[in-house]
Amino acid sequence: MTVRWDTGEGALLWRAMLSIAAVFGWLIFIVLWLFFWTSGLGFAQNLAVFLVSLLVLVTVLLLTWVSWGLKYPQMAPPAPGYGAYAPRSRWRAAVNGLAVIAWLCFMVIWLFFFAGDFTLYQNLGAVLASLLVVVGVTWAVSLFAR
Repeated sequence: MTVRWDTGEGALLWRAMLSIAAVFGWLIFIVLWLFFWTSGLGFAQNLAVFLVSLLVLVTVLLLTWVSWGLKYPQMAPPAPGYGAYAPRSRWRAAVNGLAVIAWLCFMVIWLFFFAGDFTLYQNLGAVLASLLVVVGVTWAVSLFAR
């Protein structure tokens, strides 16, 4: 049986294979990092490396599946008794996604370069304050997008 890569079934197949390979590749990287390269860095720097690797994995998976979702929006009708999902504006989803990515980038920079100079409680305060800013931005965007 041959599968055409440009059809819905083929597009789903290569995305699923890429997702599996990306997750296993990320797990292999984490294991190798934990065994061989963690000793030279502090806890906060190791956490930053973990977050960067997680950010790369999520980016690969998001790009893979969002492109599929835009190309093949709905392959089956909704089940009886369930209505279709309410449409969300694309710019609202984009701003929310960018806010989360910006927060993760801030956390990586904070943990890698600045967290060692502060106590645990000060670092927790920085995390909570930055999270509060991101939640506020996404909430404000959701209010204006209605």
